[in-house]
Amino acid sequence: MKNCGSDLSSKPKRTIKNIPIVSVVIPSYQSALHIRQCLNAISSQRTGLSHEIIVVDSSHDGTDQIVIKEFPEIILIHFEERLSVGAARNAGVENARGEIVLFLDTDCVPQPDWIDRMYSAIYEFDADGVGGSIANGTPGSISGSIGFYLEFFRFLGFEGKAQSTTFFVGGNSGFKKEIFTALPTYHRYEEDSVGEDFIFNWELRKKGKLLLFLPSVGVTHLNKTGLRKVLRYQYTLGKGAYNYRSRISPRIIRFLERLPILSFLIPIAVMPWLGSMILRRNGIGEFFKFLILLPLLYGANNVWAMGFYRELTNHKSKKATASGNGKVAVRTGKLQV
Repeated sequence: MKNCGSDLSSKPKRTIKNIPIVSVVIPSYQSALHIRQCLNAISSQRTGLSHEIIVVDSSHDGTDQIVIKEFPEIILIHFEERLSVGAARNAGVENARGEIVLFLDTDCVPQPDWIDRMYSAIYEFDADGVGGSIANGTPGSISGSIGFYLEFFRFLGFEGKAQSTTFFVGGNSGFKKEIFTALPTYHRYEEDSVGEDFIFNWELRKKGKLLLFLPSVGVTHLNKTGLRKVLRYQYTLGKGAYNYRSRISPRIIRFLERLPILSFLIPIAVMPWLGSMILRRNGIGEFFKFLILLPLLYGANNVWAMGFYRELTNHKSKKATASGNGKVAVRTGKLQV
């Protein structure tokens, strides 16, 4: 394998005037706090590739006005009704003109050469999609670091080669545009804001597509801070995890439906996994930080488990009700002659 950051001169490039090679799609909802950092970083990329930046926004906090007034070169698609992340990505793809579509989230700040390295990797390895690593943007915040570790520990960066994968984070990803045009609209991103990226990646892998994780191509994630906010979000992530895991891992879900209380064993399994990933990828210093935060991490992960458990038992109850109604209907049905 060649280095992902190799010379771009060997890659196919369009030369048609005003037609971008790369489209960067950024879904946005209530993003006024971080949108400037994100757009400043993506607008000042060190790249010779023609590209367009598309913000798909459904905010009501003035995000659209920030884009219009401060970033007039950026394409803004604004919706009055709130869109899920998946729906916003789909809308961006529909308007993208590039042969490569890159996705970035508004709370992510990409490396200065992010566009070039993502584009280069796709053609270097003839990959259908690539996803990069995530760095902690709030290292001085205890609550922010807790949320970061629990959400992104599988995607920590390190110096290494591209690796075949099934999952990567939607907020640092890219695909050949032809991947989307070959799919019916309803087979693109699910209209959800948690796990829609994992489901999309999983469906692509089932179709035999090549997806790569790029450990050294990173974005810095500007995490939520404040313990209450972080715990609420962990609960939301737990609920969302049930929804996408019911698609990706139905056998495990069926097993847990028999004994839902086992959901609370998940954090016990996650903590050693999390710690080993931090030690291997970030070193001993960051591992000591993990050990200090371990009690809080375990507690927050149990809040995630509560969300997972709630969604699991709700769906189990709905299935039981539907099954019971079906049996009643059979028993009370009359034979028609």
